[in-house]
Amino acid sequence: MKKILTIIFDGFGMKESDYGNAIINANMVNFNKFYNENPHTTLFASGHYVGLHDGQFGNSEIGHQTIGAGRLIKSREVLTDEYLDNLYLNEDENIQKLKGLTSKTIHLMGLASDGNVHAGIDDFIKMYEYLIKIGFTKIFFHLITDGRDTDSKAAYNYISLIEKNIQKNKVGCIASICGRYYAMDRDKNYDRTKVYYDLVTKGRGIEILNIENALKSSYDKGITDEFLRPMMINREGTIKDGDVLIWMNYRSDRSKQILLALTNPKFTEFDVTLMPNLEVFTFFNHDKLIKANVLINEPDINNSLGIYLSKLGITQARIAESEKYPHVTYFFDEGYEGKLDGVDKFHIPSPDVATYDLKPEMSAVSVTKKVINAIEDDYDFILVNFANPDMVGHTGNMEATTKACMALDICFSKILQVAEDNFYTVILLADHGNADTMLYEDGTPCTTHSYEKVPFVINDSKVKLKEGGDLTNVAPTILDYMDISIPSEMTSYSLIESEDFK
Repeated sequence: MKKILTIIFDGFGMKESDYGNAIINANMVNFNKFYNENPHTTLFASGHYVGLHDGQFGNSEIGHQTIGAGRLIKSREVLTDEYLDNLYLNEDENIQKLKGLTSKTIHLMGLASDGNVHAGIDDFIKMYEYLIKIGFTKIFFHLITDGRDTDSKAAYNYISLIEKNIQKNKVGCIASICGRYYAMDRDKNYDRTKVYYDLVTKGRGIEILNIENALKSSYDKGITDEFLRPMMINREGTIKDGDVLIWMNYRSDRSKQILLALTNPKFTEFDVTLMPNLEVFTFFNHDKLIKANVLINEPDINNSLGIYLSKLGITQARIAESEKYPHVTYFFDEGYEGKLDGVDKFHIPSPDVATYDLKPEMSAVSVTKKVINAIEDDYDFILVNFANPDMVGHTGNMEATTKACMALDICFSKILQVAEDNFYTVILLADHGNADTMLYEDGTPCTTHSYEKVPFVINDSKVKLKEGGDLTNVAPTILDYMDISIPSEMTSYSLIESEDFK
């Protein structure tokens, strides 16, 4: 059986233009040589190709889910849209419970953005109008500003939509706003989470009267949407025991810390006020330790690549630093968090810096060392994610992202040599674009993902790859190359045309 090393360059699109392209700017000699001298193709990684709406950027969560699934799966964004579009027809037990709470104060909290990676602004409006329809009269918004999956100074575009709907309906108000840097940390920086917790539960923030003016003032100080300081507009809108809360984000990784602080009685990362009678509703199950009413049951995705290989007794190593560790484990395994036979998971801490442009190499060197160890330990299948292009790309810093790609290229070279010495086939791909598009056409920094296709390369000259594929083809291709039967649940096809390698 062939041993496989699968490397994911996170946020690494194949854009031909060099304008604002940190990947080309980095002159990645080792990647370029590997790409040009081995069978390769490019894969669609956004829009309907990965279960998103057309025109929607791919993202790391859906990217890794799709890579592991080997089939098209509906994204949480699409499932949420379908749920909200049919909300008035829904009579399940959670909706019945919500309808019985209309005398209480309710809070809508989440990312106010049209990035649709973690949440959608339209979802806020749909839910708000539904709450009014069923009888809620005390509605408070706690809006988290984006600036990462959107333009860095776009917050008021979305907040103003909420304000207009409040003015139209004459019900509710915006209680607080805060940047996602604090509200949506996922890397156990609980000092940031505490800042947001204290804002929404204790009203600890800058008191403001006019949101638009406060945003302009922040921009003048160089503070953009992602890093917006906690601001309190209405102190009556703090979350209290006995209230109702709807968490509007559908993605789990950046939902967990704040929801654990609000709902888990055993939370110990910082001092919290226990609220045993706070009724929390979430669209999805974000963590088994979060006490919440879950509105949407996701369909089971059986026989994903990692779980299927485990059933077959194939040993695996999963390796990533903190920022992408959930992606090579939880998301790649379609939400399964249990122990898998033969699977070892290696978590490398991400650097403790305010923003990753301050350390563009992040923990790539440590990740590389762990990959080399895994190769030498002779795992059958190794999956590794390098976070640099995506995480540094999100800062909008072209120079730093170029350095990130340069550091990645050096690490890649070291891995290739050891993989070759130990008879591994290397498969290189990406989950979505980002570092390829660091500038908008007007020259301003771009912090979002891109629509670019992503590379898929295999260092076996006997292989011929089909064109026109997408991320759903990855798992069937890996199994085909390993000469393992593709399970019936994987409805996509292998990209391999020739069978001379078998």
